[in-house]
Amino acid sequence: MAAPPDLDSPAVGVRDRLRLALSGSIAIDSMALITTSVLTAVTGIVFWTVVARLIPPHELGVQTALLSLMTTAGTVAASGPGNALTAMIPATPARHRRMLLRRALVTVVVTAGVCGMVAAALGASTIDGPPPAAAVALVLTGAFVMAFFALKDTVLTALSSARRLPALNMAAAVVKIGLVPVLVMITFPQTAVIATLGSSVLAITVAVVLIRRSMELEVPAERFVRDHDGRQLVGFALRDGSASLISMGPLLGAPFLTTWLAGPVQGAILALMLPISQGLDYVTIGTATALTKHLPTAANPARMVARIWAITQAAVLGVAVLVLFAFSPVLFRFFGHDYDHTVLWTTLALLCVGSIARVPFVTWAAMLRATLATRTLLVTNLSMSALSVPVLVICTDRWGAQGAAAGLAVGSALLGVVGALQLIANRRRARRDAASSETEVLR
Repeated sequence: MAAPPDLDSPAVGVRDRLRLALSGSIAIDSMALITTSVLTAVTGIVFWTVVARLIPPHELGVQTALLSLMTTAGTVAASGPGNALTAMIPATPARHRRMLLRRALVTVVVTAGVCGMVAAALGASTIDGPPPAAAVALVLTGAFVMAFFALKDTVLTALSSARRLPALNMAAAVVKIGLVPVLVMITFPQTAVIATLGSSVLAITVAVVLIRRSMELEVPAERFVRDHDGRQLVGFALRDGSASLISMGPLLGAPFLTTWLAGPVQGAILALMLPISQGLDYVTIGTATALTKHLPTAANPARMVARIWAITQAAVLGVAVLVLFAFSPVLFRFFGHDYDHTVLWTTLALLCVGSIARVPFVTWAAMLRATLATRTLLVTNLSMSALSVPVLVICTDRWGAQGAAAGLAVGSALLGVVGALQLIANRRRARRDAASSETEVLR
């Protein structure tokens, strides 16, 4: 076996040295994020299995609707600033990173407040369960907590500390699962919601300490330094956040929509299946986040994008088959007899189809974020959602959880086709440019 190249050897050129170092970094970040995703998926399944056994379906449906609202508001509020930091911090001098982080935090607070108020109003007016005032307070608080919980992952990744995420998120998940039986035992209201928020606050507290320690650990090479300012970050965050609301909103808000249109039991079924299928999405998002971070300093961006797409597509397809045919029949037994297993399996299968179809779009979106081309992402999401959201609403109203899963799969397929076509076109452009460069050299 050949010995690994010595990056300090004079025989290794600057371009090769950068390529080799970068390939190692993106592998570490990707593996850390994928590991975090797998652990999140597994512990999420355990959490929902526990609550399905301890909380009646109707009550669980109400709680999943509240969680859906606050998670949607928080994730959308954090996605724009978080993706901006992921794209900007790796090429930002250490002295300017704190300024970008402060601007991102202010943007998250403002956006979470706006999104949280909208979500709270929806919850108070449509969900039969807690008093309206309690629903507003719970959803608004949850929006802020879930926003900072989501933001911590992207900030640590941007600061090359993604390797700390598996242990951090795993600890939070264990606390969340452990809180459920305790809260049920003391008959605490909104058990699943409170357990989720309590464990998230603990994880955020630890993340703040880690972020402070990581702020100046890795400084970009001078040739890659860019002087990003706060205005760029806010513009990126608003465009990317709007795009995320349009693309992720239907997925994250589907349990609420299903509970509203088809009843709490159907909402509970969809909420139980989403964490399983989201394990596939987490793999895609993990590799895409690593791609966004490393693409601005890549020696061969087109090759990196093509490789990430191929690897991620194969991984998601393989895991989906394993989940559907080996894992789900065993898991369904733990849910008890209050749920129709045929409906559970059909819903999960449709959600998995959507996850598989979404891979090329998520990869292309990562490439757009790395080049700060978020306007293109926003226009694409808006166009596709205009076609898919009516389908989602109609299908959910008619077929409940299965219809919601089908509507989500249609939306994912539309985005996936656009993403695949753009990735193929990008690869062809890169080959043409390479061929033109070689021709010029020969001349």
